[in-house]
Amino acid sequence: MSEFRAAARYAKSLVDLSKERNLLEQIYTDMKLFISVYKQNPSLQAMLTSPIITSDRKMAVLSKLFASNMQPLTLQFFEIIARKNRSVYMASIAKAVIQQYNEFKNIASATVKSAAALDAKTYDEIKSFISSSTGKHIELQALVEPGLIGGLVIKIGDKLFDASIAGSLNKAKQELLNTYISK
Repeated sequence: MSEFRAAARYAKSLVDLSKERNLLEQIYTDMKLFISVYKQNPSLQAMLTSPIITSDRKMAVLSKLFASNMQPLTLQFFEIIARKNRSVYMASIAKAVIQQYNEFKNIASATVKSAAALDAKTYDEIKSFISSSTGKHIELQALVEPGLIGGLVIKIGDKLFDASIAGSLNKAKQELLNTYISK
């Protein structure tokens, strides 16, 4: 079974159980915390993916790290994953839980890159435009990328809208190269 399919199945089980127990919001928060800590700690990544470290030892570390900040259901879920020797999938499962939560709550993530920092009004207008275009509540992340020269690059899921000057210049360059090569 592929990692993606396994992660999606485990995530669905946790999401369904958390809905049943009215803990969906807390489980979502727990998964965001786990991903944050996981990304920042290569030693945690190595421990969870190591076939040499026992599931009991992995669970002891996870309990020590997260017991005071997570729901008991999340820790019980981690224990099941560790016992089944699936701890290598924990990050993928956490990401899948977040994705399924977002689908359930009709939330989409988007990123907007601009050459200079956006003011609050422009940020709100972009967020409103994306929200009305997609019909979803948008979690928008604004990034500054001076190499764009001007304009915006908006990424929503796997769609990319490039309205930057750098993007336009690259398109023009490609067209000129294609024209020159075809002659």
